[in-house]
Amino acid sequence: MRLQGKVAIVTGAGQGIGRGIAKAFAREGAIVVVAERDEESGRAVEAEIQEQGGAAHAVPVDIAQPAQVESLVARTLALEGRLDILVNNAGVGGRKLGDGPVHECSVEGWDAIMGVNLRGTFLACKYALPELMKTKGNIVSLSSVLGLYGSQSLYDTHAYMTSKAGVIGLTRTIAAYYALAGVRANCLAPGLIDTQMAGRTKADEDLLAQIAFLQPLGPIGAVRDVAETAVFLASDDAAFITGVVLPIDGGWSVQ
Repeated sequence: MRLQGKVAIVTGAGQGIGRGIAKAFAREGAIVVVAERDEESGRAVEAEIQEQGGAAHAVPVDIAQPAQVESLVARTLALEGRLDILVNNAGVGGRKLGDGPVHECSVEGWDAIMGVNLRGTFLACKYALPELMKTKGNIVSLSSVLGLYGSQSLYDTHAYMTSKAGVIGLTRTIAAYYALAGVRANCLAPGLIDTQMAGRTKADEDLLAQIAFLQPLGPIGAVRDVAETAVFLASDDAAFITGVVLPIDGGWSVQ
């Protein structure tokens, strides 16, 4: 087992990619702290992991709130005495929050999306890093292929795209600065993955056809594609890898 005995916090672990990562980590022997704003969803994932013989603790948290994130790390230490891995997965997006092209994006929408996607990632890193330096642990953060490339028409949620670009910048900054402390930081940039957030695209045949062109190995990736890559980056198999932004996009980034 590649993560045997490691203690990992996975944010946004109640559904989608976060749930997949939490379960994959547990299968590889990690003790997983299921950090999720929706307490019911977090408890459900905790139960799934435990039913499969894994170890998990559900801890409710709003990742945009400093006191709650600090408490999340403190709770992890109280439960397990250490922290080895942080997975920054929690994220939000969409026009329902007020996102859109810059001239249409509401200030409230911008702040809400940045608050979770970028500020939340910063807060989790801020409070986790003192412990990760003790264990020479590592960070895996979830960006997006949309954080790497702009789009003229296919996607126009500019707050989301900018927040994910910011996650890449933060990851590289941490990787460079904390390498001498033995801490690694890497980033995953998924394309379209089969989760609840992909619902609009899956329901639009024209949009799905465009995605099929961009993701020739797809058209839609599986949660497992991301989860297993996160396991690799968090494990000792990637001990000499830091500062990497790894697209999991079915070929989008080479178009």
